Amino acid sequence: MKKRPVKDELTDALRRAALASGRTAYALARDTGTPYAAMWTFLKGKGGLQLTTAGRLARLLGLRLVSAKRKKG
Repeated sequence: MKKRPVKDELTDALRRAALASGRTAYALARDTGTPYAAMWTFLKGKGGLQLTTAGRLARLLGLRLVSAKRKKG
């Protein structure tokens, strides 16, 4: 059974930044303390990351995660 691509704004932004960084999946995994398979799966768009891992990846890439309320409507 094939996994469907994970799509959402945060995931897409982190994936784009990680790919644009020029770092390999191995380097990103090593520097964030994440298993290589999880990072590779994330970069290929076949899986997501846990929030703590997303935070470590964001910091590594010079980004930060912020919480914002959505407007009703």
